[in-house]
Amino acid sequence: MMQWLQLHWQQLLIGFGIGAVLTASLAWLLFYLQQKKWQLNVADQLEDSIQQRTLELQITLTELADKNKLLEQQSTRDALTGVRNRAFFDQKLSAEIKRSRRERSTLGLLMIDIDHFKAFNDNHGHLVGDLVIKEVANCLQQELKRSTDHLCRYGGEEFAIILPNTDKEGAMVLAEQVRLCLANHRIKHEELELSISVSIGCYAAVAEISSVSADYIQAADTALYQAKNEGRNKVVCSTLSHSVITESGDSR
Repeated sequence: MMQWLQLHWQQLLIGFGIGAVLTASLAWLLFYLQQKKWQLNVADQLEDSIQQRTLELQITLTELADKNKLLEQQSTRDALTGVRNRAFFDQKLSAEIKRSRRERSTLGLLMIDIDHFKAFNDNHGHLVGDLVIKEVANCLQQELKRSTDHLCRYGGEEFAIILPNTDKEGAMVLAEQVRLCLANHRIKHEELELSISVSIGCYAAVAEISSVSADYIQAADTALYQAKNEGRNKVVCSTLSHSVITESGDSR
Protein backbone atom coordinates (compact mmCIF):
# COMPACT_ATOMS: atom_id res chain seq x y z
CA MET A 1 0.00 0.00 0.00
CA MET A 2 2.80 2.36 0.94
CA GLN A 3 4.63 1.56 -2.25
CA TRP A 4 1.52 2.30 -4.27
CA LEU A 5 1.12 5.69 -2.56
CA GLN A 6 4.74 6.57 -3.13
CA LEU A 7 4.41 5.60 -6.78
CA HIS A 8 1.23 7.60 -7.06
CA TRP A 9 2.83 10.69 -5.54
CA GLN A 10 5.83 10.31 -7.80
CA GLN A 11 3.54 10.15 -10.80
CA LEU A 12 1.68 13.23 -9.57
CA LEU A 13 4.93 15.11 -9.03
CA ILE A 14 6.17 14.11 -12.47
CA GLY A 15 2.83 15.22 -13.92
CA PHE A 16 3.06 18.55 -12.10
CA GLY A 17 6.63 18.98 -13.33
CA ILE A 18 5.74 18.26 -16.90
CA GLY A 19 2.74 20.58 -16.58
CA ALA A 20 4.96 23.31 -15.14
CA VAL A 21 7.47 22.84 -17.93
CA LEU A 22 4.71 22.95 -20.53
CA THR A 23 3.18 26.00 -18.87
CA ALA A 24 6.57 27.74 -18.77
CA SER A 25 7.26 26.74 -22.36
CA LEU A 26 3.88 28.05 -23.46
CA ALA A 27 4.43 31.27 -21.56
CA TRP A 28 7.84 31.69 -23.14
CA LEU A 29 6.40 30.95 -26.59
CA LEU A 30 3.68 33.54 -26.08
CA PHE A 31 6.27 36.05 -24.89
CA TYR A 32 8.48 35.27 -27.88
CA LEU A 33 5.57 35.71 -30.30
CA GLN A 34 4.61 38.99 -28.68
CA GLN A 35 8.21 40.17 -28.88
CA LYS A 36 8.40 39.10 -32.53
CA LYS A 37 5.16 40.90 -33.31
CA TRP A 38 6.44 44.00 -31.53
CA GLN A 39 9.73 43.84 -33.45
CA LEU A 40 7.85 43.46 -36.74
CA ASN A 41 5.63 46.42 -35.88
CA VAL A 42 8.68 48.49 -34.96
CA ALA A 43 10.43 47.42 -38.18
CA ASP A 44 7.35 48.33 -40.24
CA GLN A 45 7.10 51.69 -38.52
CA LEU A 46 10.81 52.29 -39.02
CA GLU A 47 10.56 51.34 -42.70
CA ASP A 48 7.55 53.63 -43.15
CA SER A 49 9.44 56.40 -41.39
CA ILE A 50 12.51 55.85 -43.61
CA GLN A 51 10.37 55.84 -46.75
CA GLN A 52 8.63 59.01 -45.60
CA ARG A 53 11.94 60.70 -44.82
CA THR A 54 13.37 59.53 -48.15
CA LEU A 55 10.35 60.92 -50.00
CA GLU A 56 10.65 64.22 -48.12
CA LEU A 57 14.37 64.35 -48.92
CA GLN A 58 13.72 63.66 -52.61
CA ILE A 59 11.09 66.42 -52.69
CA THR A 60 13.49 68.81 -50.95
CA LEU A 61 16.32 67.94 -53.35
CA THR A 62 14.01 68.39 -56.35
CA GLU A 63 12.84 71.76 -55.06
CA LEU A 64 16.45 72.77 -54.39
CA ALA A 65 17.49 71.68 -57.90
CA ASP A 66 14.59 73.68 -59.39
CA LYS A 67 15.58 76.76 -57.37
CA ASN A 68 19.24 76.37 -58.37
CA LYS A 69 18.19 76.03 -62.01
CA LEU A 70 16.02 79.13 -61.70
CA LEU A 71 18.87 81.07 -60.08
CA GLU A 72 21.25 79.88 -62.80
CA GLN A 73 18.81 80.96 -65.50
CA GLN A 74 18.30 84.33 -63.82
CA SER A 75 22.05 84.84 -63.57
CA THR A 76 22.46 84.24 -67.31
CA ARG A 77 19.38 86.16 -68.51
CA ASP A 78 19.19 89.82 -69.40
CA ALA A 79 16.65 91.49 -67.11
CA LEU A 80 15.18 93.76 -69.79
CA THR A 81 14.83 91.42 -72.77
CA GLY A 82 14.85 87.93 -71.24
CA VAL A 83 17.50 86.71 -73.72
CA ARG A 84 20.92 85.49 -72.61
CA ASN A 85 23.23 88.10 -71.13
CA ARG A 86 26.88 89.03 -71.63
CA ALA A 87 28.12 86.62 -68.96
CA PHE A 88 26.47 83.71 -70.79
CA PHE A 89 27.83 84.97 -74.11
CA ASP A 90 31.41 84.98 -72.84
CA GLN A 91 31.13 81.45 -71.42
CA LYS A 92 29.25 80.01 -74.40
CA LEU A 93 31.48 81.51 -77.08
CA SER A 94 34.58 80.19 -75.33
CA ALA A 95 33.01 76.72 -75.06
CA GLU A 96 31.94 76.72 -78.72
CA ILE A 97 35.41 77.75 -79.86
CA LYS A 98 36.84 74.75 -78.03
CA ARG A 99 34.22 72.49 -79.64
CA SER A 100 34.91 73.96 -83.09
CA ARG A 101 38.62 73.29 -82.60
CA ARG A 102 37.99 69.74 -81.37
CA GLU A 103 35.42 68.75 -84.02
CA ARG A 104 36.86 70.88 -86.85
CA SER A 105 33.41 72.42 -87.34
CA THR A 106 32.74 75.98 -88.50
CA LEU A 107 31.57 78.43 -85.84
CA GLY A 108 29.63 81.54 -86.87
CA LEU A 109 29.10 84.78 -84.97
CA LEU A 110 26.78 87.72 -85.72
CA MET A 111 27.24 91.09 -84.03
CA ILE A 112 24.08 93.22 -84.37
CA ASP A 113 23.66 96.90 -83.55
CA ILE A 114 20.44 98.95 -83.61
CA ASP A 115 20.87 101.88 -86.02
CA HIS A 116 20.49 105.44 -84.66
CA PHE A 117 19.47 104.10 -81.26
CA LYS A 118 20.50 107.27 -79.43
CA ALA A 119 17.80 109.16 -81.33
CA PHE A 120 15.08 106.95 -79.82
CA ASN A 121 16.19 107.89 -76.31
CA ASP A 122 16.77 111.54 -77.13
CA ASN A 123 13.52 112.07 -79.02
CA HIS A 124 11.11 109.77 -77.14
CA GLY A 125 12.70 108.96 -73.76
CA HIS A 126 14.35 105.94 -72.25
CA LEU A 127 11.11 103.97 -71.85
CA VAL A 128 10.68 103.99 -75.62
CA GLY A 129 14.35 103.12 -75.95
CA ASP A 130 13.82 100.10 -73.71
CA LEU A 131 10.77 99.11 -75.76
CA VAL A 132 12.84 99.24 -78.95
CA ILE A 133 15.49 96.97 -77.41
CA LYS A 134 12.85 94.47 -76.28
CA GLU A 135 11.12 94.44 -79.69
CA VAL A 136 14.42 93.87 -81.46
CA ALA A 137 15.26 91.02 -79.08
CA ASN A 138 11.87 89.39 -79.76
CA CYS A 139 12.31 89.62 -83.53
CA LEU A 140 15.82 88.21 -83.36
CA GLN A 141 14.73 85.31 -81.18
CA GLN A 142 11.87 84.44 -83.54
CA GLU A 143 14.29 84.14 -86.47
CA LEU A 144 16.36 81.47 -84.71
CA LYS A 145 15.09 78.00 -85.60
CA ARG A 146 17.79 75.81 -84.01
CA SER A 147 18.06 75.20 -80.28
CA THR A 148 21.85 75.29 -80.62
CA ASP A 149 21.83 78.94 -81.76
CA HIS A 150 22.09 81.44 -78.91
CA LEU A 151 20.94 85.05 -78.91
CA CYS A 152 22.64 87.25 -76.31
CA ARG A 153 22.43 90.89 -75.39
CA TYR A 154 26.03 91.95 -75.75
CA GLY A 155 25.53 95.37 -74.18
CA GLY A 156 23.41 98.48 -74.61
CA GLU A 157 21.73 98.31 -78.02
CA GLU A 158 24.05 95.59 -79.31
CA PHE A 159 23.22 91.88 -79.64
CA ALA A 160 25.24 88.80 -80.59
CA ILE A 161 24.17 85.45 -82.03
CA ILE A 162 26.41 82.40 -81.62
CA LEU A 163 25.95 79.94 -84.50
CA PRO A 164 27.62 76.53 -84.01
CA ASN A 165 28.14 74.41 -87.15
CA THR A 166 27.40 77.39 -89.40
CA ASP A 167 29.61 78.48 -92.30
CA LYS A 168 29.96 81.96 -93.81
CA GLU A 169 27.09 81.48 -96.27
CA GLY A 170 24.73 80.20 -93.58
CA ALA A 171 25.61 83.10 -91.28
CA MET A 172 25.01 85.59 -94.09
CA VAL A 173 21.61 84.07 -94.95
CA LEU A 174 20.43 84.28 -91.34
CA ALA A 175 21.81 87.81 -90.94
CA GLU A 176 19.92 88.99 -94.02
CA GLN A 177 16.70 87.36 -92.77
CA VAL A 178 17.13 89.17 -89.47
CA ARG A 179 17.84 92.50 -91.18
CA LEU A 180 14.75 92.23 -93.40
CA CYS A 181 12.53 91.16 -90.51
CA LEU A 182 13.47 94.22 -88.49
CA ALA A 183 13.39 96.59 -91.48
CA ASN A 184 9.76 95.56 -92.09
CA HIS A 185 8.83 95.71 -88.41
CA ARG A 186 7.03 98.65 -86.86
CA ILE A 187 7.02 99.44 -83.17
CA LYS A 188 3.82 100.98 -81.87
CA HIS A 189 3.71 102.87 -78.59
CA GLU A 190 0.71 105.05 -77.76
CA GLU A 191 0.53 107.42 -80.76
CA LEU A 192 4.00 106.57 -82.01
CA GLU A 193 4.86 104.19 -84.85
CA LEU A 194 8.60 103.71 -85.12
CA SER A 195 10.69 102.18 -87.87
CA ILE A 196 13.90 100.37 -86.94
CA SER A 197 16.89 98.93 -88.71
CA VAL A 198 20.05 97.11 -87.70
CA SER A 199 23.57 96.75 -88.99
CA ILE A 200 25.11 93.28 -88.79
CA GLY A 201 28.67 92.00 -88.90
CA CYS A 202 29.31 88.31 -89.63
CA TYR A 203 32.25 86.03 -89.08
CA ALA A 204 32.59 82.27 -89.49
CA ALA A 205 35.62 80.01 -89.24
CA VAL A 206 36.94 76.76 -87.86
CA ALA A 207 38.75 77.56 -84.63
CA GLU A 208 42.51 77.10 -84.68
CA ILE A 209 44.74 76.14 -81.77
CA SER A 210 45.46 79.80 -81.05
CA SER A 211 41.85 81.00 -81.49
CA VAL A 212 40.19 82.83 -78.59
CA SER A 213 36.88 84.63 -78.14
CA ALA A 214 38.42 88.01 -78.88
CA ASP A 215 39.36 86.82 -82.39
CA TYR A 216 35.75 86.08 -83.32
CA ILE A 217 34.41 89.23 -81.65
CA GLN A 218 37.00 91.45 -83.32
CA ALA A 219 36.32 90.00 -86.76
CA ALA A 220 32.54 90.32 -86.46
CA ASP A 221 32.86 93.80 -84.92
CA THR A 222 35.08 94.96 -87.77
CA ALA A 223 32.44 93.84 -90.25
CA LEU A 224 29.72 95.51 -88.15
CA TYR A 225 31.44 98.89 -88.21
CA GLN A 226 32.02 98.52 -91.94
CA ALA A 227 28.25 98.07 -92.31
CA LYS A 228 27.74 101.21 -90.20
CA ASN A 229 30.20 103.20 -92.31
CA GLU A 230 28.54 102.05 -95.53
CA GLY A 231 25.20 103.55 -94.56
CA ARG A 232 23.71 101.18 -91.96
CA ASN A 233 20.80 98.73 -92.41
CA LYS A 234 23.34 96.42 -94.00
CA VAL A 235 24.99 93.01 -93.56
CA VAL A 236 28.75 92.68 -93.99
CA CYS A 237 30.76 89.49 -93.58
CA SER A 238 34.34 89.69 -92.35
CA THR A 239 37.08 88.76 -94.78
CA LEU A 240 39.75 88.62 -92.08
CA SER A 241 41.71 85.40 -91.78
CA HIS A 242 42.82 83.81 -88.53
CA SER A 243 46.41 84.86 -89.15
CA VAL A 244 45.45 88.52 -89.61
CA ILE A 245 43.27 88.45 -86.49
CA THR A 246 46.01 86.82 -84.41
CA GLU A 247 48.66 89.28 -85.60
CA SER A 248 46.50 92.30 -84.82
CA GLY A 249 45.54 90.75 -81.51
CA ASP A 250 49.19 90.16 -80.60
CA SER A 251 50.08 93.75 -81.43
CA ARG A 252 47.63 95.23 -78.97
